Amino acid sequence: RIFNNRTAMSITQEQFEKAAAIVGDKSVTPVRKASYSEKCRLYGLYKRATVGKLNPPYGDDDTDTDSRPKSRPGMLSVEARSKYDAWAATDDMSKQEARDAYFKLAEELVGPPVSELKK
Repeated sequence: RIFNNRTAMSITQEQFEKAAAIVGDKSVTPVRKASYSEKCRLYGLYKRATVGKLNPPYGDDDTDTDSRPKSRPGMLSVEARSKYDAWAATDDMSKQEARDAYFKLAEELVGPPVSELKK
């Protein structure tokens, strides 16, 4: 599924942070359970929106670049490898595009608690 940024309103940093808090809140009941793939996608989008690119060249707004993994985790490290791949898949996005895509996916999964943040 490709996210087209031109068809949606841009999400503010504050709306993004509130949506991320709702997604992480275990007391909020989602509209539907996220698949493993969707959880990985949320992780990758979150990392891109908050920290920046996984791989160089880094932008001026990318933070903490020295602590990034230097290579892809091995195949026996399934979770770490999935997270790495999800974050790497967002390298061609801007931070704003990642925030917008994260919010859109969070809306699909959680529903009204996230949707109401756009008002």
